[in-house]
Amino acid sequence: MEAGRTLILAVDGLEAFEATSLLHAPDTRTLTVRPGGPSESAPALASLTTGATVAHTGVATEEPFDPTAPERRSTWYSAAMRAQTLFCRVREAGGMCAALQWPATAGSGIDLCLPLVEDLRHYRNRWQMTEATSSPRMVAEHLAQRRAAGVQLSQVAPDALVAEIAEEALAAGRIDLMAVRLTGLGAARRCAGLDGPEVSRSLSDTVEAIQRIRSAFATQTDDRVVLVPGRPLVPTALLVHPNTELAAAGLLRTDGTRIAQFRALVWPDGPRGVIHVRREEPAAVREQTLAALRELGAHTRLTLREVADGVGATRETDVIGVLEGTPGTVFGLPATHRPLVDGEDPYYAGPRAVSDPSAPTVTSARGPGLPEGPVEGSWADLGVTLATAMGVQLPDATASGMRGMVQPV
Repeated sequence: MEAGRTLILAVDGLEAFEATSLLHAPDTRTLTVRPGGPSESAPALASLTTGATVAHTGVATEEPFDPTAPERRSTWYSAAMRAQTLFCRVREAGGMCAALQWPATAGSGIDLCLPLVEDLRHYRNRWQMTEATSSPRMVAEHLAQRRAAGVQLSQVAPDALVAEIAEEALAAGRIDLMAVRLTGLGAARRCAGLDGPEVSRSLSDTVEAIQRIRSAFATQTDDRVVLVPGRPLVPTALLVHPNTELAAAGLLRTDGTRIAQFRALVWPDGPRGVIHVRREEPAAVREQTLAALRELGAHTRLTLREVADGVGATRETDVIGVLEGTPGTVFGLPATHRPLVDGEDPYYAGPRAVSDPSAPTVTSARGPGLPEGPVEGSWADLGVTLATAMGVQLPDATASGMRGMVQPV
């Protein structure tokens, strides 16, 4: 590729004012992602790299839909993606790509790929898992020597490893597109709350990682740097278990606290609940599911939004709707008969903070090809705009790019 290079830094849990201070430069542009669409990191970044909505990317939620193993915590494998990505297009144009801790990249053709998948039930240990899901070039150039030196991956902070490898890769040669996801700050704020000593340490570590990567990237005049925070986080205020309603309606059965069988199921996605129905179920079951959840919403602070393009969301299910709460709502998977709880729940050790889908995300970017003046759009629009700035097209995009912000009258 003859166009300049592009560095995308996606940082979960970063506040808007923190992001602004990190990418302060005279030519910095503001690209605002409007409320709506995915609020969690993995589906949002899948939309960004494809220019398509979650109904078309194949990555609809932060955690893969797998009711038989809800303890699984995994980024998505590239096989889940149903749309061509920015990585594919840059490589087709002859460019070199790197994706570090980026969702939906494991098993892809990306040159330097370090997805850091968490899926230990399929692998003997963390090293086997990391080497099996990373690209051969990543293993040969950056992982093999660390394993030989006795590095224990369970004792290394993922963001620190990512920053270290990014420095090495950038020093070794030109990389046309490097996409880096940093997750430590978001994890700390979700676990410990928005502030406190643990969060302060994590913020300091995150800032250091960003600065190391940017310094190694050594931005030139024709390069682009894009800093993408996630949705803003707010304190958890309400815990809701909608699957209790589906169990009461006979639409799912439990085995103790686990889901045993289901015809319909609400899969948690942070501040939302995604409503799945088995594809073979008749229309009457779908109506029964929606009716039960409408009844739940009528007595709580939840809104049910039906989905028209969720056919084929997974191999077994269609998505027929989404439950949304007011800011601070967290959805749980269990179908045990727990009441709705404001504030602390003694039975639930869930997040103390959760993303706010009703809030915009302010992305900061600098470099050639980006639109002049403040613009706004969806995650998919942001992806199309970045692709255009890089001189490539996203063939499966469902968006048209960021547009000028509508000024209030």
